[in-house]
Amino acid sequence: MKKLLILFVAILGVSPAFAQSDEGADFGSFVKPKKSAFFIGPKAGVTMSSMTQPNECDLYDGSGIGFSGGIAMKARFGRATENSIEGTGMIGVGLELKYKQNAVKTVSGENLSLGYFELPVTLQFYPFLKSQAMNSFYLELGPSVGMLMSKSPDKLSVDINEPYPGTQTITYHTGDLKGFDVHPVFGLGYTIPNTGLDINARYYLGTSELAENFPCKMSTIEISISWLFKAAKF
Repeated sequence: MKKLLILFVAILGVSPAFAQSDEGADFGSFVKPKKSAFFIGPKAGVTMSSMTQPNECDLYDGSGIGFSGGIAMKARFGRATENSIEGTGMIGVGLELKYKQNAVKTVSGENLSLGYFELPVTLQFYPFLKSQAMNSFYLELGPSVGMLMSKSPDKLSVDINEPYPGTQTITYHTGDLKGFDVHPVFGLGYTIPNTGLDINARYYLGTSELAENFPCKMSTIEISISWLFKAAKF
């Protein structure tokens, strides 16, 4: 029985391709046409991060530049018209596995750099699907799950002037930062027709503090490019 089941699955897998290669066969008309497509490829980008100030002092001094890189995957469902190719419909879903570096400048003279393993999951909407030139323009939103992988420096110290004579030093330890966080993501993108090159701009909104004793929220703008290949039709 197990062998028969394996043979049956194998026949189901090869029969659509066989039917398409033999247009004259009667059973070819029974094959359901593929309407959706799955894409995958490498992705790389640059990031620009900002951070809110802690309650005790001014720590943030300006945006810093980081980078991102990994694998992008996308499924797009349906066809724009009956005569369009598969994967040109209104709705898609994006998934990425990547490393993303967030960096900001601080008044201590050192850059705060945080490296995350990032997993953004986005719902993509293609508003101009009936336009041949703009069919691949999309808007996206969703959550991004980040796991902290690296951080530097180990601590940040800031001298603040008190109302009374003298100064007080406040020290923030990066070892106290949360190892896991979730951010809302908003973005837009465009895939250049017939190239697979996808240009994307995205905003990661900081909604939670970096740590209980590090009361800052970090947001990031990311500009990236992907090279996506059509890996499957379904």
